[in-house]
Amino acid sequence: MAAIFSGIHLKLKNSRTPWPDKLKLARFAWISTQCLLPNKEQVLFDWTSHALTGFYSKKVDVPSEVVEGLWTYLDDILHSRKLHNVLSQGKTISLRLTLAQIINDRILDCSSGFKSVSFHTILSCCHGILTSPVLSVTYTAKYELLVELLSRLCGLSSMQLRQQKSEEPLSLKVFEVLHLVLSTYLTVQKQQANSNRVFSQVTAHLLHPLLLLRHLLNTRVWTEKDDIKIRQHLSKEIRSKVDAVLQSALFIPDHLLSYKEEVLPSEDKAGAKKSHAGKGLQGPVNMILLKLNVQGTNKEEEALFYAVKSNSLTLLFKFALDSFCKGGENNQVVFHLMAKLITALGFTDELDIDEKFSALNWGIALLALENLLNSCLAGDIYNVAADRIQHGEVQLNFYRKLARLLFNNAQMGIPAWYRCLRALLALNHHILEPDLDELLSAVWVDADNMEVRVKKAREALVSAVLQTYAKLRQLPKLIEELLDVVCRPAADELRPPLLPETIQKALSQCLLDNPPSQNLEICWLILKKMQCYLLPHIQDEASDLALKVFSLSLLLYAVLFSFKTLDNSTPVPIVKKTQNLMMEMLKVVEDLLKQNLVTEGPWMEKVQEVIFLLIHTWVEVDTLFQIHCSKYTLPAASQSGTLVDKALTLRDMDSPLSKLLQNLLALHKLKVHLLKPSTETSGASEMQKMAQFILKRQKLSMMLDANQIWDFQFCTVNDNTYMAAHWFLVTSNLPLIAPYLGPNDTSVFAECMLKSLLQSLDASGSNLENTGISVSLISRQLLESPVLCELPEIFSAVIKSIIKAFFGQLGSSHVQLVSPSFFRPCVEMVEVEDEETNMKRLKAIGQEMLDSVKMSSSIPLSKTQVDRLQQLLKVTSVLNGNAMSSKDYSELFLTLFTLTSCVQFDESIDNSASIGLLKELFNVMASLLVVKNSQMILKVVHGSNVLEATMTSLFSRSSKGLFKGLDGLIWLAFLQSVQDFIQSLIQLIIDRKSSMCLNLEKFTSFMVESKLTAGVLAVDAGDLCSLQLHLVTLSTLCKEMITSLGKNKHLDQTLTRLLEKATSVMEPAIQAMLMRKGSRQIQSFSVEMVTVMIRSELARASISENDGQEKISHMAFYQSFCQQILKELSPAPRPLDFLVSSIHYLSAFYMAAEKTKVKGFEELHIKILQSIHALLSGTWLSLSDVKELEGPVKELLNQLVSSCSQEQFHLLLLMLREGLVPAKIEGGHCTVRFFTMFVIKESSKIPSLTRALTLPSLETLTVLLRQGEAKISNPHHVIVVLGALQFVPLDSHSMEDYHAAFEAIHEALFATIHCYPQVMLKASPSFLICFYRLVSSVMHEGRQRGDSDRASEKDKECLLKCAMLVERMYTHIANAAEDFTVLSSFIVAQYVSELQRVTLQPEIKAHLTEGIYCILDHCVEQDIKFLNTTLQMGVKEVFNELYNSYTHYHKSQRQGEEKYTV
Repeated sequence: MAAIFSGIHLKLKNSRTPWPDKLKLARFAWISTQCLLPNKEQVLFDWTSHALTGFYSKKVDVPSEVVEGLWTYLDDILHSRKLHNVLSQGKTISLRLTLAQIINDRILDCSSGFKSVSFHTILSCCHGILTSPVLSVTYTAKYELLVELLSRLCGLSSMQLRQQKSEEPLSLKVFEVLHLVLSTYLTVQKQQANSNRVFSQVTAHLLHPLLLLRHLLNTRVWTEKDDIKIRQHLSKEIRSKVDAVLQSALFIPDHLLSYKEEVLPSEDKAGAKKSHAGKGLQGPVNMILLKLNVQGTNKEEEALFYAVKSNSLTLLFKFALDSFCKGGENNQVVFHLMAKLITALGFTDELDIDEKFSALNWGIALLALENLLNSCLAGDIYNVAADRIQHGEVQLNFYRKLARLLFNNAQMGIPAWYRCLRALLALNHHILEPDLDELLSAVWVDADNMEVRVKKAREALVSAVLQTYAKLRQLPKLIEELLDVVCRPAADELRPPLLPETIQKALSQCLLDNPPSQNLEICWLILKKMQCYLLPHIQDEASDLALKVFSLSLLLYAVLFSFKTLDNSTPVPIVKKTQNLMMEMLKVVEDLLKQNLVTEGPWMEKVQEVIFLLIHTWVEVDTLFQIHCSKYTLPAASQSGTLVDKALTLRDMDSPLSKLLQNLLALHKLKVHLLKPSTETSGASEMQKMAQFILKRQKLSMMLDANQIWDFQFCTVNDNTYMAAHWFLVTSNLPLIAPYLGPNDTSVFAECMLKSLLQSLDASGSNLENTGISVSLISRQLLESPVLCELPEIFSAVIKSIIKAFFGQLGSSHVQLVSPSFFRPCVEMVEVEDEETNMKRLKAIGQEMLDSVKMSSSIPLSKTQVDRLQQLLKVTSVLNGNAMSSKDYSELFLTLFTLTSCVQFDESIDNSASIGLLKELFNVMASLLVVKNSQMILKVVHGSNVLEATMTSLFSRSSKGLFKGLDGLIWLAFLQSVQDFIQSLIQLIIDRKSSMCLNLEKFTSFMVESKLTAGVLAVDAGDLCSLQLHLVTLSTLCKEMITSLGKNKHLDQTLTRLLEKATSVMEPAIQAMLMRKGSRQIQSFSVEMVTVMIRSELARASISENDGQEKISHMAFYQSFCQQILKELSPAPRPLDFLVSSIHYLSAFYMAAEKTKVKGFEELHIKILQSIHALLSGTWLSLSDVKELEGPVKELLNQLVSSCSQEQFHLLLLMLREGLVPAKIEGGHCTVRFFTMFVIKESSKIPSLTRALTLPSLETLTVLLRQGEAKISNPHHVIVVLGALQFVPLDSHSMEDYHAAFEAIHEALFATIHCYPQVMLKASPSFLICFYRLVSSVMHEGRQRGDSDRASEKDKECLLKCAMLVERMYTHIANAAEDFTVLSSFIVAQYVSELQRVTLQPEIKAHLTEGIYCILDHCVEQDIKFLNTTLQMGVKEVFNELYNSYTHYHKSQRQGEEKYTV
């Protein structure tokens, strides 16, 4: 055989052998163990390389399918286990350089679009070569070949990334190989001795391909078709590798002198030239920029390459900063480098626009410029003093040229333009100061672009200008310049508001921190500008000076309202200056009023607004100063009231702002009256007039759009926003004006508020997306605030308005038919004379309501009416019932009850919509029955009558088919709302105690004996919905009566009799319901009802003096029910609500069986245990399901265990142990996991169960953890498991038990850190808490002891094993250092804190010390400083001793090993 196979080599070399046969022979030779070729692996590699070289050099004619086969053959060899084994044995195999060159050429073909063979196979071959340390030498030994490979792979990747619109997804293989090549290249580049060679190779071949690739990865719009590995991992890794390659190649300290020679002026580099001549690079910056200036073949490519260049300049500058600018050195070099990079954006050396620069590139250029300037700021390379003294202000002059470039080519539609100016301002305010007027005009006064992003950038720049000049204490200078710009001739109606919200806030903050003298100077500047230049010509009809005066008035208002108010501590000179200012301002106001300017004219409205704004500003500020500063006195102090009176007399104004300001003046007058110590008799009427003037109820009733947004600024008040501004004024001052409003005023206010609330519901909450306010938003906030409850008149009016709206939807004729007494007061708002009359009226309404239910009176509803009522109910549900008056509460409740009982739905309305309305009505009524006024309703109508009317209405609706065809979930939700209402009403009856027995007996008799319920219980006539309503009501009644048992003997007798009566009809009702075919939801419902029956009978039995056996009269029914439930509790899937109700039933039935000594009680205990065990073994249960079942199961187990025999308890433990055998739960589920955690927590409370139950449970949990994400995919579940480990006891008296528990916890922790590395970042605190228990425990047990307390050799051996486990875990934590980086110092702190308390045995300490050394390996210098700073004195000494030994022994040894490690 050897002779046969040895001839293969000759056949491979023979030119007569067909190529397909050669390929087959080569495959056979590789896989055959009997082919005895000398150096077979090398021979086959050489043959493959020779064949491929011959084909691609066109020396040999090889069929295309054979070429494909050769590449596949090479790929199979490179990735074979056989080759891996051969290389691992130390055998040397080499690849020919020609093969590497062929691979490079084929990748170039692929990037050019030419694919002769599968390029995935070629990439796989490349991957196989580079991943093998032996074979990769082919590339790593020849640097230029590796550079070529990387360049071509970058081209291939960029080609794929540029095809964004192509449907073909990105190739994962391409990016995996690229990442591998980048990693290999980076390692090789760092090993190169000649840094100049690296620089030349990178700039010549890699710079532009790498930067293009980086740009395309950064800007790609990732889609779902892109592989998630590329999108989330590889793209970030590749960008990181590219950055590392470029920084380590282009900007290293060795190149600094070359950069200095090129960029520094001649006088700064004279000394460096002589020493560096001939050694360094020649013009490195120009070389880099030359490679970046790549010309595209078309406009699209030109734009792409310009974007690459712009983004790359910023990146390269950051690299230069990081490399050259450490410790404040080389600032001038970096600055001149930045200047060259900025001019490379398309500008000349004098910072003018280059003729080749395209205007389309401004956006990209400005973004790059912004990033360069921000990097300059962050690097702190501009020292103003050093630049002026040492360098002749070269940086300042450059930045000024840059500012002129920006102003000469203003791009006010691009946000980056504003940010560039902001960066220049941050560098030095002197840069922009020569162009301050142009800056203020362009970005503040005359800005015209209102696009959101531009507006945000513009306002940020203006705020920065204000803050800068405020810090320099030059705010008056800035405002003076601003006033000049505002007063220039311009089309003021086209100007934006001078003080939008953001700018006004910034100005206010600056003024608050500004000296008072400067603030007064600013006010004088504004006032003088108005007096000298604007007011004398304000009447000129052809002039728009009124707009300028208005802008200055707004500015004056903002400045004065941002002052720190004068007080008694204010210096007298400041007070006098303020008095003079106020006097001068008063003269201006009086002059405006005397000139009688309120005449017809184009600027009439603006002049009015100026007058009102100045008056409002003056009177508010003047009053404030008078209140807080006794030294502030004006001769014309009485003028304040006169000014306000004059302003209030002006009428027929069209300006919305004037109206708003007039309201503010009226409010001011009202406040002044309230401040007076005594009020004249005419004062009350005057204040009532002012309050009504502010409210303007006629205007409120005509409110149109309640959702219009207002931003709190006077300058934005117009016809659209006026209503929001006015409503804000009214509501924010409601406590002041409410006492002076009459009934009609409060009624209009409430109707307006309700109308706006309903409009907000129609608008679907759009107001919440805006920062401003609207009428509807204000109303909503007022409704939810406690302020409304503190204004009883307003709150009462709102409730009346809601009641009126409810009945307004029903129609007056229908309401008159149902309740004549109710309709009249609701419409005409007639006040009741006294409480007795009011109570009579309410009782009449209640009786009419009950009569209408008996007579089956109905009020028809359409779909629109149902929707409107739903909206009104949403508003009603927000009302605070505790703040309602008794009258309002009673009327509202009766209104809602009337709607519940009497409305009749149109046939066109969907049943689900009808049920939705009824459900909301029941929910709102239930919430009203738990407030403090709830007892009022029982004074109006008897509780039993309300309950009977409710059930009569519901049975009537059910008989008419309203509940048929409903979705199960909708029906159950409706049942729940009915149950909540009935429960709340019965609770109220019981809590009130008056006539409790009478009411409960009357209602129980109705539910058991009335003709209506008899029809419901009839098997043929009754329907399922009526049966369920009947059972829900009876079960609720029983549950509430059970809670009242045991209070007094007479009451107990009554309640037990009623419970017996109620349960007597529940059994036939349940059986009647079960006879109808229903869903699982019906089964769950039935189980709940029978559970209530059992609990009712148990409650009766507990009250009885007998043993209770004869009191539980339905045991046969309960027993048959129990048997059926035990059959249903199987591992097959079941609805969760059915399982919960079934477990509750078993708990109740077990109690009943125990009390009655039922036959087969012992077997029942076992059957229940077996059923629960089978249920919890089901693999379909999720963790959330098990959590839901935990409470009921725990209650049932408590019930079983509390009275079980020793044999029964032993059976329970056997079941638990059987379910926790690790071999049986390899395919386990979260049910088992959760159950084991439950067992661990409970069994750990009993020390004797640790070895028998706790540790087997923990071993089970560890088995589940080792199965990894296949079984525990949620990170939170891992954290929950770690929490369970903290319950395992470590204080056993036996060292054997201690070691077993210690090892079990350690294995669980090891499984966690090994199988869930991605979870450890979140779970590390919980993990370390568990591990710290082990550390502190082994330290405590391993402390040095006295002679009398010495441990045995066996115990020492166990303890030593525990210490070794701790050392092992420290090693694992160190290997996963990325997840514990932040916590390394805390791990060390915990260790030394514990070590300071004990003296350890030497052998124990040795292992623990070696472990903690691994953690110290990952502590950086900052961590060591942190520990030295925060540790207490004694602990710090222990730490220093530990760290010194670590540094002396471990660290030096580790560094020595790394030195010789490849």
